Amino acid sequence: MDADLARRLGRLIDEARPEIERRWLEHVRKDVSEAKGVELTQLRDGIPDYLVAMVKLLEAADFDLLGGHATSAWADVAREHGITRVRIGFDISQLVHEFIVLRRVIGEIADRDPELAGAKALVTDIVEAAIAAAVQAYVDARDIEARRAQAESIGFLTHELRNPLTAAALTASKLRHQVPPEQAKAVETLQRHLARLNQLIDSVLLTERLEAGEVIAKPVDVELAPLIEGAVEAARKVAEAKKVGFRANYERGVTARLDPVLTQSAIANLADNAVKYTDEGEVVIAVQDRQGELVVDVRDSCPGISPEELRTIFEPFKRGRNAKGGTGLGLAIARRAAEAQGGSISAQSSSHVGCQFSIRLPKATLPK
Repeated sequence: MDADLARRLGRLIDEARPEIERRWLEHVRKDVSEAKGVELTQLRDGIPDYLVAMVKLLEAADFDLLGGHATSAWADVAREHGITRVRIGFDISQLVHEFIVLRRVIGEIADRDPELAGAKALVTDIVEAAIAAAVQAYVDARDIEARRAQAESIGFLTHELRNPLTAAALTASKLRHQVPPEQAKAVETLQRHLARLNQLIDSVLLTERLEAGEVIAKPVDVELAPLIEGAVEAARKVAEAKKVGFRANYERGVTARLDPVLTQSAIANLADNAVKYTDEGEVVIAVQDRQGELVVDVRDSCPGISPEELRTIFEPFKRGRNAKGGTGLGLAIARRAAEAQGGSISAQSSSHVGCQFSIRLPKATLPK
């Protein structure tokens, strides 16, 4: 792009900023006049920042807008604008329309200078880059708000469920020591089901907190061997009961800086899931302590997962064609527990036999 043209356009926008703001505001105010609770100052907020950032971008004449990718300062302003529009209550079409109006107003003003004949294409590139950044921020912020509201509702519901559940568990515990021997088994069954119900409530609550981004990773120095043993202990016992092979391969004496609770939760849920769906063969857990990251592979001999199911398997309450009881939350918890630490999780399967789930967790930098 012609650097002289960019700088000339920047100077024109800088000189015409008051007019651009006024004309933009007139157009947008008409479009959102029926939107309840939207104040004039809320509409105006952000436009001065946009114009200042645009002027700086054009003056530098050193940017790459190909493919709609905005440079950092310009993208930051656009992202903040998208987040603000979520708070105001705009829908995404209103957000995009604001940019279209801005492009049109600047284009009309640029038409006044015959030497800026090629400026409209440049303005279009800049605004389209802003649209891409703002829309992505809008969608992310809206999803977070929706998940947070959902988590609050479910949190209230689980709290209300937990009170009577706790009372029932205490009563069952007292009865166990009072009933005659022939009734003890019935009370034990009651306690087991109450414990299972409490576990389900905890799983749902944890899933919603993770989905809403309310869980913050707290990395500490932790020895890997005890952490992994604790994570796979329950799965190992189930495998032994099913007469399924179970191996966990890892080095002892290795210390990493991770969130122990989230890491253990992610590994435990993958191990439990692998054992649940493996009726013959074996489950193998391999832990590799690489430079900068911890990699955990969980391989099993299950019937396999179809490509269609692989695309949604980490979503809450999603269960495949071979589902075996449970809530469908284990893999969702594992995914969010990994992502909350800046990690990732993936799954591979031949769709005929066997699956491999992999967790990659960055090891936090040791404090100096």
